[in-house]
Amino acid sequence: MTLKKIVSFLCFLAVCTLNAQEDRKFYTSTNILEIYKNTEETLTHQQNQLNKGWGFELNSLHGIFILKKFILSAGIGINFNVDEEYKSIPAILEVRFNLYDYGLDSPFVLLNTGKNIKIGSFLPGQTAKLGVGYNFESDYNFQYTIEIFKKSKTYYTSEVQDVNYNYPADGYGLSVGITF
Repeated sequence: MTLKKIVSFLCFLAVCTLNAQEDRKFYTSTNILEIYKNTEETLTHQQNQLNKGWGFELNSLHGIFILKKFILSAGIGINFNVDEEYKSIPAILEVRFNLYDYGLDSPFVLLNTGKNIKIGSFLPGQTAKLGVGYNFESDYNFQYTIEIFKKSKTYYTSEVQDVNYNYPADGYGLSVGITF
């Protein structure tokens, strides 16, 4: 996925928001801070070494409601894997299903996936996340969000993206954020 496609999608969401009816939600924006602990048993390029690292990621996702319960979002984030000192900029697509309409005081499940953008010292690769969470309604337009998730990331540490030089960072984590 290219940055051009993400920008086009976000422009589409902005246009749709302008045409939305005022009596219901159409657009949503979620800002999430994730903290996760790596559980990968070995590094691919250094056999029999335990990965005790952890990381954090800050994401901003913008999406639209589909049939009041599904949210389709796109966004971008910044990720730091602390012990291994890897960092990435993931471009993310997310699908979320809320148990209740518009996610008001609602449990949800989510699946997101994306690619890390290669910019300067930020490493390319892939990212995926599967999780469950809950939206706590503050008012109709503002909510607090909490998630628990399983995350899988791969950082390409070589220009040739050879499997022997890739770093997997699988783990479990907790996210907190705001939705409006």
